Amino acid sequence: MHRTPVRLAAWILLAGAVIATAGYLSAFLANGNGDARFTGSSWIPLYTIALLGNVLIILGLPTLLRAQADRARTLTLIGYAGIFIPLVILNVGEGTIEGFVKPYLAAHGGIPKDDLPGLMMFEAPALVILLVGMICLGIAVFRARMLPRWIGVAFFLTPLLGVAGLPGGAGLISDYLLNISLFAVGVYTLRSTRSAGPVDTTIPLAEAV
Repeated sequence: MHRTPVRLAAWILLAGAVIATAGYLSAFLANGNGDARFTGSSWIPLYTIALLGNVLIILGLPTLLRAQADRARTLTLIGYAGIFIPLVILNVGEGTIEGFVKPYLAAHGGIPKDDLPGLMMFEAPALVILLVGMICLGIAVFRARMLPRWIGVAFFLTPLLGVAGLPGGAGLISDYLLNISLFAVGVYTLRSTRSAGPVDTTIPLAEAV
């Protein structure tokens, strides 16, 4: 299995965190929080930017494994899955409905009051994985002592804010907090690999999945 350079993965993670956050913030600020946002002229392009940012975060996420330097390895791997799976299911999967399906429905008869059948069954496992994964990752940060402690606290808070059921754009506060934490992980990794030189600057992707 090919090995991905750590610094490249870290830069991808940084870019993804910034692009996703900017996309979400811009989409809601420009179009509001109610259902009317789905008919806004800039909703689809701005939300597309947010989805692109999430894809980049997924690609750069192995940086997290390198940042922990194999300390608290099991907890870190559980935390990795706790971010990866919800990003795929909730941010990209369910986000596609928010970004493209609901705007179409809004322009063709209106958005149904109830969610699509089976959608909750699709989302619920991801929320459980997010809760377990973020708790394990927060503990891993405290045990490994490789990252600042505030990042561990942020990982603890992320799922709590995610299941709080905040309305509209406020519901994305957990995403913003996670993106800030991952941005910090990327910055820390870039600094540590620069000072370490060319030694041990790759992530084995075979161990990241």
